[in-house]
Amino acid sequence: MHCKSKFQWLMAVTVLMLSTVSAQADVLVSPLRVHLDEKNQTAAVIVRNPSDGPRTYRLEWIEQRMTEGGTYIKYKEGEEVQHRPASPYLRVSPRQVTVPAGSNQSVRVNYRPVNNMLPGEYRSHLLFSVVPDLSEPFSVQKIDKGDGITLELSMQLSIAIPVVVTHQLTEVPQVTIAEVEPLPATALGQSAQLAVLIQRSGMGGSIGRVVVDMQVDSEAPVERIGLADNISVYAEMDQRRLVLKLRDQQIPPGAWLRVAYEGTAEYKGVLWAEQVFQTR
Repeated sequence: MHCKSKFQWLMAVTVLMLSTVSAQADVLVSPLRVHLDEKNQTAAVIVRNPSDGPRTYRLEWIEQRMTEGGTYIKYKEGEEVQHRPASPYLRVSPRQVTVPAGSNQSVRVNYRPVNNMLPGEYRSHLLFSVVPDLSEPFSVQKIDKGDGITLELSMQLSIAIPVVVTHQLTEVPQVTIAEVEPLPATALGQSAQLAVLIQRSGMGGSIGRVVVDMQVDSEAPVERIGLADNISVYAEMDQRRLVLKLRDQQIPPGAWLRVAYEGTAEYKGVLWAEQVFQTR
């Protein structure tokens, strides 16, 4: 038997990222969250492909839960879903889409309520899953394994966005900022941080941004030193924890800080909660 002294082992690997943020701007989806109700039953989602090759995506509904820290985790097969799935009342068209290089493609999401739906919040994730055989990889990485073996990884990106349906909700949820804890920088050159605990009650969830403003003294201007956008606390969640990276490495003693959770999207203009305190 004759064997070559050197050969290549090629392997294609599809990397699935269930996230609302695209990697390296290779795939852009807008908006990153869709909200539908009785008055707004249709939405368009735009998929942009800024790469040099075409991408083909298969669209499907999946169910994911959010941890207190804001991470989405897909439910395992047979695992009980803790929220009300919206997918039985949603339709997406087309179910597969090819986006040429440097182009946009629109998909349409329709909400179809039924008579026996209970009031409340419903949610599912719309997954744009790459079809590897029909798509250019978003990056290719070669790994030398030694002994003449090269492992080639063709990276493909998939993305999932939440689609939230609110049905016959007449009251906004009750939201408070229960805790705020300044955290010092952990290393030289790093920024200070702020740990925030948001608590929620009611039939619906909240969506908004957390802002941090600082006034060093009564004569100084108010400056924005922290911002965390797209912060959701869903209806099945009692609370949400987050750590904001601040602009400055240190917060001066005696400075005044305002931490606020402000509504966005369908809750734009709502001030969910705020805390104002003086640092020590």
